[in-house]
Amino acid sequence: MNPSPDFERVLKALLCQKPDRIPLGELIIDRSIMEEFIGRSVGARETGEDYDLNAEIDFWFRAGYDYIRIMPRYIFPKKSGRNPTPDEHVGLISSWRDFHDYPWPTIEDVDFSSLEQAPDLLPPGMGIITGTSGIFEDAWMIMGFENLCISLYDEPDLVKAVFNKVGSLLVEIFRRASNYPRVGALWVSDDLAYTSGPMLDPRFYRSWLFPWYRQMKAISLQHDMPFILHSDGLLWPIMTDLLDIGFNALHPIEPKVMDISEVKRRIGSRVCLIGNVGLDYPLARGTPDEVDLAVKELIQIAAPGGGFCLGSSNTVTNYVPFENYVAMIEACRKYGNY
Repeated sequence: MNPSPDFERVLKALLCQKPDRIPLGELIIDRSIMEEFIGRSVGARETGEDYDLNAEIDFWFRAGYDYIRIMPRYIFPKKSGRNPTPDEHVGLISSWRDFHDYPWPTIEDVDFSSLEQAPDLLPPGMGIITGTSGIFEDAWMIMGFENLCISLYDEPDLVKAVFNKVGSLLVEIFRRASNYPRVGALWVSDDLAYTSGPMLDPRFYRSWLFPWYRQMKAISLQHDMPFILHSDGLLWPIMTDLLDIGFNALHPIEPKVMDISEVKRRIGSRVCLIGNVGLDYPLARGTPDEVDLAVKELIQIAAPGGGFCLGSSNTVTNYVPFENYVAMIEACRKYGNY
């Protein structure tokens, strides 16, 4: 790939400007893809078990990214056991007694070690994008989605208290993470919508979620850093809210429900678009040639004028054929010069 990282390239795109070429942009890349690319173990970055930060940096560098995404390490328990799959019906909090008994993490429990080490390990030109998981996602996973929806009406003060607990910690993580050297952008990952529209009535987001986003945005403004949102699904019903909050970029522009040509036409001058290469097809079920063609066509639609980073329409999962992933990043370099 002949890497030539330049984080200014990403910053220009995130601010809807036109860099020298289209940057690659991903939220998560599965470790199996990374390890096949570099030929050695990366380890489990989520838990820190056998994790090799040098190896992950080597991947992002050699694959042609201008940044590495590093999240501080923390956990909100969702069920008994270690980082288990959350219960969509009834989680760990359905009463005030559960709320008070819940093992709420504090800022002292957060592991910032990768952010501490990375600045001295990064190749010249690379930057760091950091951030947190989602306030809404963590809240519903703690309570169980079905239980949260019922509690919105039966126990609204309890739901608000859970949002406040989660939001206050994640905002503090944002505040501390933004101070590390070579951090240049902040990213919150919070799925808010289905393919049919928002998962909750937007009134609840406006009351209990969006005020926390505004605090995160204030932190990004203090450091003059772009603020990025990841959310799948149909976002048009809350798009005005997201723009008013001040998000600089949206990821991943899910192709099934968000036509990127319409998104580019309507808001492309106000917000950077990241992603949109279909995870299902062509990345998972297509061929390298089909990936190449899809990237070429996407660039023709989304890249004019700047404000675009190319990547998958969700994350690069372990079921994406390795050769298709390579075809995507090579096609971005081949067709993405301005």
